[in-house]
Amino acid sequence: MSYEISYRRRAFIMTAAQAGNYDDVLFLVEEAGSSNCYEIGNKRRSRGWSCLAAGGRSDCLANVTRCAASCCGGSLVFYGCRDTSPESYIRAWRKSIAAALPFGDASHNGFYLQLFARMTETEAANDRKYAFELLSKQTLVPVGQYTNPYNGKTAMEWRFNATIPEQVKLWLEARAGGRGFHSVEVSGPD
Repeated sequence: MSYEISYRRRAFIMTAAQAGNYDDVLFLVEEAGSSNCYEIGNKRRSRGWSCLAAGGRSDCLANVTRCAASCCGGSLVFYGCRDTSPESYIRAWRKSIAAALPFGDASHNGFYLQLFARMTETEAANDRKYAFELLSKQTLVPVGQYTNPYNGKTAMEWRFNATIPEQVKLWLEARAGGRGFHSVEVSGPD
């Protein structure tokens, strides 16, 4: 039976004043991988960086808590540990958040975060009409089409410059809610 291994965690923060938001904006990124997947020609387990959560502090902690529930059944453990409690997982993230690096420093630490928003034509006309109109007013042109590999639906995709606070604010308003991996791509140090 496989389980997910959490190798490293890093938090980045953009203050509320920088983001033009009511709350600080956090980006929680984690290096993780499956216990039964290995790199080709190597004995090292495969792993990659992804965004666990992005948004306000309370939203991010809520997502961390949801993930911590996977520790109960042994589906999520820290690297080098046989067992990880949900409390220790949450504690590790709280320490990472307390030591969060300013968001502008992300590229200086070997990290690259790409913010994006995707929506289908149906969403743009119905439940996400506000976000579509907001993006249209900003004269942001969709960068292209995205085809979901799971259901084959196509969506328009917009990309945002994460180093410009106005673009981050626009991304916060336009993106779909939920966890960070739905709207942030991450690459980080090996």
